[in-house]
Amino acid sequence: MEPNIGVIENVAMPSATPTLKVMRIQSPELCETAIQKQTSPGLSSDLILPDSFGVINIGETFTAYVGALNADTSMPVTNLSIMAVLQTPTKRFHIPSSLESKYPSTIPEWKSYQPIQIQPKDGIDAIISRPVEEAGQHILRIEVSYGGYNGPVDPSLEESGIPNPRKTLRKFYRFHVSSPLHIRELTLRGGEATCFVSLAIENASFVENGSSGGALTISNVDFQPYSGLIAHRIEPTQIKSISEKSALELFDECGRLNAGESRRYLFAVKAASEDATMRGIASGDEIGKAIVTWRKSMGEAGRIASTYVYCPPSVFEGGKGGDDNDGKRTEDYVVNGSGLSVDVAAAAAERSDPLSPGSVGGKVLVLNNTVTLDEIFPVTVEPISPPSEIEIGQPFDIHVLIVNHSSKVMNLQLQFRLPQMKGIVVFGQSFQNLGEVQPNGSSVVRKVRLIAMLPGLFFVKGCFVVDLNNGLEISQPKLFSAFVKNVEPTVE
Repeated sequence: MEPNIGVIENVAMPSATPTLKVMRIQSPELCETAIQKQTSPGLSSDLILPDSFGVINIGETFTAYVGALNADTSMPVTNLSIMAVLQTPTKRFHIPSSLESKYPSTIPEWKSYQPIQIQPKDGIDAIISRPVEEAGQHILRIEVSYGGYNGPVDPSLEESGIPNPRKTLRKFYRFHVSSPLHIRELTLRGGEATCFVSLAIENASFVENGSSGGALTISNVDFQPYSGLIAHRIEPTQIKSISEKSALELFDECGRLNAGESRRYLFAVKAASEDATMRGIASGDEIGKAIVTWRKSMGEAGRIASTYVYCPPSVFEGGKGGDDNDGKRTEDYVVNGSGLSVDVAAAAAERSDPLSPGSVGGKVLVLNNTVTLDEIFPVTVEPISPPSEIEIGQPFDIHVLIVNHSSKVMNLQLQFRLPQMKGIVVFGQSFQNLGEVQPNGSSVVRKVRLIAMLPGLFFVKGCFVVDLNNGLEISQPKLFSAFVKNVEPTVE
C-alpha cells in the first residue's frame, strides 16, 4: 500500500497507535512425507512452509516484510517513522526503507519534512533486506515513532506542556545465522612459486530426527588469489560427452550435497606478476581464499568465503633429525618442489628488517623454538627441474641453484659424499669450487653429473656446502627423488 504523504497543519493533533507486523520472507522447503519414496528427498515435490524466522545461512540475503496498520476507526496515525537495524554479534547495520521519515528538530528540516500518516482502517508496508555475513545470534530491531506536534515547538513550552507528545515503541526479533558449509583446505608446495590448494566442502546443515532435508547444490567454486598470483581449477579429464552419460552420472556431477556429504576441489596457485615470480611464494604468505556459491531447494542463492589460505612451511618443527643436522630438521624432508630457498630468504629478510616486504606472516620462521630457518641454512642447494625417471647405468646431468642467504661473503665448495648416497650417486668428480658468492641472496648455478646404480625409487642425498674460509659445513636435505628403471636389452 502507498503511504499517504502530505503537509499537516501546524497544530497539536492526537494520533492513533499503529499495530506493527514483521514477517521474514522466505521460500518453502522440500520435505519428505510420512510415506517413504524411492526418489531423493532433495527432489521431492512435497512443500513445507517455514515457521517463524527459521534459520538463515551465511551468504543469504535476509528479507523481511514490515507493515504498520491503523486499527482505529476514526483517528489517523500521524508523523509515522519506522527504523530498522540489524544487529549481528559484532556490528549494527541500519536498513533504510520507505517507512523511515525522520522527525524534524530544526526549522530548515521542517520546511522539507514530508510526514507519513495512516488513515483509519488503513495500513502501509515495505520490504527490507540485508545480506548476512556473520554466524551467530542476530536481532532485527524495529523502532516505531509516531504522533507529536505538527510543526516547530515553541521553545518556551516545557516538554510536559507539549500537547500529544511523540511516542515510540520497539520490538526485537531474534534469529540464528549458521554456516551451511564447512570448508577445509589442505595446501601443498609445488615449487618456489606454486602451491596446490585442495578444498573439501561439506554440507553442514542441521538435520532433525533423521530427516533428509537441508540439501544444497554447489553451483560454483572459485579461488580468489592474492595480488600478483593467478589460480586455476584442476579438473579430471572428461572421457564421455554429456550425451553419453547416464542420468545417475549427471546427477553425481551436478554438485548436489545432502546433509553430511562432501565434495573436493583442487586449485593450482602460481605467481603471475614479475615481482611475485622473482620473490616466489614463501611460507606464511597469503595466497587467497575460496568463494563457494550454492543454491537451496527453491533456488535461493547463497555465497560464502573461506578463511584466508596461507602457504605452508617447507620445514616443519619438531623433526627427529637426519644425517649431520643435529636434530634441527626432519630426515624425511625433500627439497624438490618445496620452495626451501624462498622460505630461507624470507626469514633472512625479516631478521634484518621486521617491516620488510619479505617478512613471513609478521614473524621469523623458528624451528624447535631455538633457531630460525636462515640460521640452519645460511646456504641452500635447490635442484632445477630434476627428472622423475632415469635409466640405470646412464649418466645424466642436473643443474642446482646455490644461494647465499647470509650477510657475509662466502668462499663455497659444493660436495657430494658417496658414503651417504645410495642408488643414485655422483658420477666423476664429487666436489666443485664455487668461488666467492656474495651475501643477501646472491646465487650461482652449477651442473652436477649423477648415475643410477640400482633399480627402484631413490633419493639424491649426501649434498654439503662448505665455506672454505672457516670450514663451516652446511648439510642439505635430500635434493629430489627419482624412479630408476631397468633398460630392456635390445633383441637383434
